[in-house]
Amino acid sequence: MALAICALVSVTLIKFEVKNDYAFLFISFLGAIVAYNFVKYSNTSKLYHKKLTKSMKSIRFLTWVCMILFVYFAFKLSLKTLLYMIPFIVLTVLYVVPVFPNKNNLRSLAGIKIFIIALVWAGITVFVPMVHADGNLNFDFLIETIQRFLFIIVMMLPFEIRDLQYDSYDLETVPQQIGVTRTKVFGSILLVVFLLLTATKNVLSSTEILSTIAVSTISLLFLWGTKKEQSRYYCSFWVESVPIMWLITIILLEYSFG
Repeated sequence: MALAICALVSVTLIKFEVKNDYAFLFISFLGAIVAYNFVKYSNTSKLYHKKLTKSMKSIRFLTWVCMILFVYFAFKLSLKTLLYMIPFIVLTVLYVVPVFPNKNNLRSLAGIKIFIIALVWAGITVFVPMVHADGNLNFDFLIETIQRFLFIIVMMLPFEIRDLQYDSYDLETVPQQIGVTRTKVFGSILLVVFLLLTATKNVLSSTEILSTIAVSTISLLFLWGTKKEQSRYYCSFWVESVPIMWLITIILLEYSFG
């Protein structure tokens, strides 16, 4: 997942012809590990803090190391970048920490989990990198942000289908509300919108058109190939690797048309 976030940051920088900032990529990588482990394992670690397994201890150690490195390198970022990053960090914390009435967190609020994740990912992989690079926050930037939001929603749908048999019905996830087939149709519609929005950009290259078509096709195939019963690595490896496939496609096309 951390590599996927770095890939999406790189996609943004390449699209807007911004010099790749490897320090920012490193920050994104470390932050993604910390955020993922915090969201996934914080409750488990707290519940079993007296009897942590060896693997859980390793995860906790890795998280703390990444956290320390993240804080260290964060001080090397500009104040402006840090300020724009804070809202997305706060959303990530609120996603887990129960601060709302009845001890709820954002994750437990019905029907919005997937949209919170999409908002954070769009912010971290489009908005913050462009602010950090002093990029032009123009109309094309706005379209790219909307596209990234839609793309992340589609990427989350296979996970929601996979977790359908485990998620509480109180979460009211998309598959719980409309069923698996309609969820795939919903995702397909979002991909069509994602694809068509490309045509509205003021600056458009052959690389962007072809790479957007390619990633839309790949995402569509993974979406319709999703089942409630699936292999262990279908979502956790293949679906999560789609952003990396997107980046590789762009690099290959840039090289071909370069």
